[in-house]
Amino acid sequence: NTDQGLIVLDSALDNVNANLDIIISTFDNLDGTLNDISSSMESSAVLVGDDLRQTLIETQVALSSAATSAELIDRTLSIIAAIPFLGAKYQPEVPLHTSLDSVASSMNDIPESLETMGISLSDTSEGLILLNDNLSELSNDMSKFETDLEDAQDILGEYRRIIEDTENQVRTFNKNLPRNLILVNLFITGILFSLGIAQFITLFQGIAFIEGEKRVVNLADISRE
Repeated sequence: NTDQGLIVLDSALDNVNANLDIIISTFDNLDGTLNDISSSMESSAVLVGDDLRQTLIETQVALSSAATSAELIDRTLSIIAAIPFLGAKYQPEVPLHTSLDSVASSMNDIPESLETMGISLSDTSEGLILLNDNLSELSNDMSKFETDLEDAQDILGEYRRIIEDTENQVRTFNKNLPRNLILVNLFITGILFSLGIAQFITLFQGIAFIEGEKRVVNLADISRE
């Protein structure tokens, strides 16, 4: 029946509300997680793209300076080693300044890579912020849907109360129907009885009127005789 259908619909809305609660809770948790990740990635972007890059550049400069100093030392040691009576030996396979230059040169591409990585992390952080904003908006929409569903459930409850009241009234009417029919029959019988009496009165008045006319006519005949 209608009430049973409303009960089923109300139960379905309860399930939808429960699912919305889970979704909203998940979005809220994800919102916090994305905020944390976004903040962490932004910090990482600054660390990698700025701090580490600058530190590496400074390290390269320091290595280049050290290589320059090492080259002077290498030349000095080579000159000393060339003096026979000193007996100094200095014949390294790779001079120190060459090694330092090699290390500094191997770092040439790293600052640019760190800068690119920092930009990527920053872009990713901005993307996560945008995603987080979209999730927050979606969560708000879900909350509005949940409120609308709760309002719909209130309306369903009102419908159920109306239907229940109507069914009670119908049951009461059906319960009192025999007595009501008797009262209606008595009422109709009373009306018919009243109409019948009125007809009899009219009939008796008509008969009396006719009898009166006969008496008048007879008296007139007697007077003429």
